[in-house]
Amino acid sequence: MTRGPASGRDRATGGALAALVVLAAGWALTLWIAPWSNERVNDLFVYRTFATPVLDGGLPYRDVAFEYPPLAAPAIALPGLAGTAAESFRWAFALWTLAAAAAVVLLCGALARRTGGDARRAMLAAAVMALLCGALVRTHFDLFPVALVLAALLLLARDRPRAGFAVLGLAVMTKVFPIVVAPVAIAWLVARGRRRDAWQGALVCAAVMAAIAVAAVAASPDGALDAVRYHLDRPVQIESSPALVVLGLDAAGLGHATSVSSFRSDGLLHPAADLIASLFLTALVALVALLCENVARSGAAGRSAARELVIASLAACAGFALFGKVLSPQFVIWVLPLGALAFAWRMHALAAAVALVAVLTQIEFPAHYFDVVAREPLAIGLVALRNVALAAVIALSVRELRAARRARQPALAG
Repeated sequence: MTRGPASGRDRATGGALAALVVLAAGWALTLWIAPWSNERVNDLFVYRTFATPVLDGGLPYRDVAFEYPPLAAPAIALPGLAGTAAESFRWAFALWTLAAAAAVVLLCGALARRTGGDARRAMLAAAVMALLCGALVRTHFDLFPVALVLAALLLLARDRPRAGFAVLGLAVMTKVFPIVVAPVAIAWLVARGRRRDAWQGALVCAAVMAAIAVAAVAASPDGALDAVRYHLDRPVQIESSPALVVLGLDAAGLGHATSVSSFRSDGLLHPAADLIASLFLTALVALVALLCENVARSGAAGRSAARELVIASLAACAGFALFGKVLSPQFVIWVLPLGALAFAWRMHALAAAVALVAVLTQIEFPAHYFDVVAREPLAIGLVALRNVALAAVIALSVRELRAARRARQPALAG
């Protein structure tokens, strides 16, 4: 008997409900069951300290020092409406991030459908994020910019470029890393002969970002400038790729790496640290250029083109984490949708690499974080292995882009 559209919708609804049940179970694990519930190191105290004066009428940057882009403020402060005492804020933030995670799960399903993948596999793979990462998924606000990136990509895949770029601008003004998606999306549109959509979308994205930035500067020029200086002045963070190079130089007797606890993190000072960080930034720029070149030359159309946009964009976000001078553990959240969608597309090596990044991060953080700070060799080795796995995610993403292009070449030649 032929199944109709209603049957397909029922299966999709059932898959979404099953994924959300799995997601809620994972959140329960992070609240009550070790090792997933380990929250020895988290940002909730920082968020709560910020939320209290903001909810009393204070303005970020002007009345309260704030290190994040402006739209991070509501993502951090709104759970405080339920109370800013430690336990009430902890529970409110857990529910708040659970809502964001549910949005991520549903967006992964929608993107999978739009890109020719299995939506149920995508949603179930995204739903196990708490199992892979542990409590850090609910003690940090990174799920919110991730959801915005997915929404932007979905709008682009649905041929709504201006709306997509507007949402991308909101994502950048929540946490900076989505900025690397913009050039990839522009190159993707230009390659399909949609130059007008590309420049209009870029202008919309820039206008959204500028409007929000102007509001922040209007609230406090000095405070907004301090937020920028905060990130320019902070040293390389102990878990970052540049820090691993610094530690290698120290071990080889090429300059002394001094541990510092500042900027609410643990970092390293070294005579070559700034140069190394600059070289890694150059590598990030080169990666984004490579991804733009791949989507520009792919020749794909329809669902295949949308799939390649997603792969390239999320690989760029992975590069932002790998090549930056800060690689906080919660940055792994940025690549989880890539793993979920790779699983939906049956790109199993790529999905496994993403899962490995998440699992290695959970093993290291927070249980062995202070061993990393103390430079214990095994702990540093674990961080290095995680960063290698993140590099593998990028390499496998590029391989998938090139493999898809090669697969189309005979048809194009014919």
